[in-house]
Amino acid sequence: MKALQDLRQILKTIAQDVEVLPAVGGAVEDLERPDFEEREDQALNEEEKVFETIFERDPASPALRLYRPVPPLGRAERHLFRYFLDGSFRSYFLGTALENERESPVHYAQIGACVLRREDDGSVRREALRIDNILLAGKQRLSEAVWVKLKKLAAESAIRLVDLTEQDIISGVLADFDLRNKAAGKVRFAMHNLEAETIKALLPQLAAERWLIVDGSLLFNPTLEQLSSGDQVKPVVGVAKNFRKDPQFVFGRGPRAERRSVYKMLADLQPQHRTAVFSARGGKAVFWYVRLREQTHLDYPLMGVVKVELVNPSQEPVPSELIDEVSRALVAERSVTPHGQDRRWHAHLYPIFLAERAVKESLLSREAVQQFLKWR
Repeated sequence: MKALQDLRQILKTIAQDVEVLPAVGGAVEDLERPDFEEREDQALNEEEKVFETIFERDPASPALRLYRPVPPLGRAERHLFRYFLDGSFRSYFLGTALENERESPVHYAQIGACVLRREDDGSVRREALRIDNILLAGKQRLSEAVWVKLKKLAAESAIRLVDLTEQDIISGVLADFDLRNKAAGKVRFAMHNLEAETIKALLPQLAAERWLIVDGSLLFNPTLEQLSSGDQVKPVVGVAKNFRKDPQFVFGRGPRAERRSVYKMLADLQPQHRTAVFSARGGKAVFWYVRLREQTHLDYPLMGVVKVELVNPSQEPVPSELIDEVSRALVAERSVTPHGQDRRWHAHLYPIFLAERAVKESLLSREAVQQFLKWR
């Protein structure tokens, strides 16, 4: 609650220098866009649209196939995944600051990241949880004097000031002029940076028998740089429930080469199977798809499928054996499902769902924020 007290004081002080058009009720919660994860994936891979290189090697089967079976590998047989990381946030539009001909939306957000550790008996406990409070406004939409004052007030409090007009890879997918809509991207960017800090702190605890699953892509910096150091693959995988729908895949060479859309490739992907591995960023990372569930009773072929990423420091084709093992362990993680509690239930890994819920339960409620934050 101290963060809200600090924020209320900042709002009270800054209102002495600018006119304020408050949001109705003092704070309006920003709703998450359902397609934002897909748009992030597209932004991170904008320059790569056609994937031609199958980037794995299997000495036992030199003729690589497009699909491979990956039956479940439960923790009783091998407990591969021990840590699970997810982030979440709540964001609020507080109002518009008016300064002569200038104006800027003002937003407040809580971002969080949680790591759960699973014990040998299957129980999970909180390994790490961090919640940050951020205040967002447009530096280029306010005078330098007002921005400096905001920055000073934030530095003296438990609030971090974020510039809505600063460019980044996520908020850049939205129109620059619409800062209110752009705030959603800035909040997500701040959340991903928090996740990157959490991954960095956890890396010393990881090993060949202690892998980490991260919800979402690993291609954000500084995460990609952290996992690219050295020659060995770090025991970290990124798993995305929503992903881009526009890539094309070329399988085979010469006149027999076959070109498939992601829809076609995943429509033919059977339950408990994975696709071949493809390279991204010139081999710095690899990705593939795993079908967790049968298509029965699912709306369309991409449901029940996750996209999996692995950072590849050597930039050489990765062993098929490693990809099979990771995929089999992922298939086993889908055994318990939060059906009815999340529209993405068909692609959920249950420990990730628990990590996300742990963050959300640690955030302030909408009612508390609306009651506490008033410009006047």
